[in-house]
Amino acid sequence: MRVGIYTHYAHCDQAYFAVRLCDLLRKLDIDFEIYSDKQPGKIGSSYDKRIVTKKKMAFTEWAKTKNVIIWTHVPRSEPISYCKRRNIKTILVPMWQDLLQPFRKALRTADFVVAMSAECHMLFKDIYKVRNCVLLPFDTGLAPVKKTKGVNPRKIKLLLPWFDRNAKCTGGHFISILKFIIEHMEEAHLTVAITPSHFSPAIVKFFLTLQKRCPGRVSILRGVPFNKRAELYAAHDLALIPAECDNYGLCALTSITMGTPVITSAIPPQTDFLMQDNNAALIDTKVDYDENGVIHALPEYEKFGVVLQHLIAEPRLINVMNQKTNYNLNTRQHIFEKGWEELLDPPS
Repeated sequence: MRVGIYTHYAHCDQAYFAVRLCDLLRKLDIDFEIYSDKQPGKIGSSYDKRIVTKKKMAFTEWAKTKNVIIWTHVPRSEPISYCKRRNIKTILVPMWQDLLQPFRKALRTADFVVAMSAECHMLFKDIYKVRNCVLLPFDTGLAPVKKTKGVNPRKIKLLLPWFDRNAKCTGGHFISILKFIIEHMEEAHLTVAITPSHFSPAIVKFFLTLQKRCPGRVSILRGVPFNKRAELYAAHDLALIPAECDNYGLCALTSITMGTPVITSAIPPQTDFLMQDNNAALIDTKVDYDENGVIHALPEYEKFGVVLQHLIAEPRLINVMNQKTNYNLNTRQHIFEKGWEELLDPPS
C-alpha cells in the first residue's frame, strides 16, 4: 500500500497531524509520502526534508502513484473526483477552525471524513449530513509520563505554550491578568514559548518588559522545534492554555501525556479528554459559534486568573492532578491507531 498525505507543511495543526500520521504509518510498515502545494517550512520533525512539492511534481502525477490519499484540509471536489475515478481511496481530515466555504460538496464526495472530536463529529454528521464521517480522536503517539516528584512550592513552573494558533486567539486582557499574577506572586516562574512569525512586536516587547520586571522568573523561548516540545511540557508544573478555539487539542493532550496538568476553558475538544480536578482546571465559559458552526469560547479571563492564583497559592492541588494526568490515554492511543489501521485497510 502507498499512502499520500496532502498537507500545509508549516507550523500549524495540519502539519503536526501529518507528522503523527507518518509516525503511525512507519510503525505499520506502510509506504507514505507527504505532498505540499507550497514551499514547506522547517518545523523540526524528521520529515522536514521529505516533502514533495508542486514545483517538483504536479498533484495528478503524484496521486497516480498512491492507493490512498489523505488531505489535512478540505480541497475542492475536483481532485477528490479525479482520485476516485482511479480507484484511489480519499480521506479528509479537516481542521474545523480552518474551514473555508464552499466545503460541503467535497466532504460528501470523499470516501471518508475523519472527525477528531465528538463535537466535530456531530457537526459534520448531524448538521452537514456527511454520512461517511468517522470519529477517530487524536493521539500524540507519546508514551505517557507520570511524575513522581511533587511541585516545589517556592518555584511553581508555569508554561504558556503559545507556539502557533493560540497566539492569535488571545488578546491583551489575558496577558494583563497574567502580568499582575507574575508580578505579585513571587513563587510563580513563567516560561513563554513562541513562534516569532506568529507574534506582533508589541507582544514580544510585552514579555521582554515583564522579564525585566521579574528578574529570574520569566523565560522566553523562541522557535522551539516540534520534536523538542514534549520535553518542555514535562519540565513544568502547569500548562496555561487560553485558546478560544482548537482543532484537536494538541497542546493540552501533549501536556497531560507528559504528566503536566493544564488550566484552560471548558470547551471541545478539550472536554473530550480533560476532567475537572483530575488532569485539568477547567474554566466554565460562555460560547459562540462561527458561520460554519464551529464552537468558540467567549473566555472570562478574570475567572482564569482567579483559578490560576488559587493553584499557585495551593500547589498541593497541582500535585493531586499530577497523579491522574494520563488517565485513559493508553486507550485513546489504541483507538487512534487501530481506527486508522482499519480505515486504511484495503477491502478483501
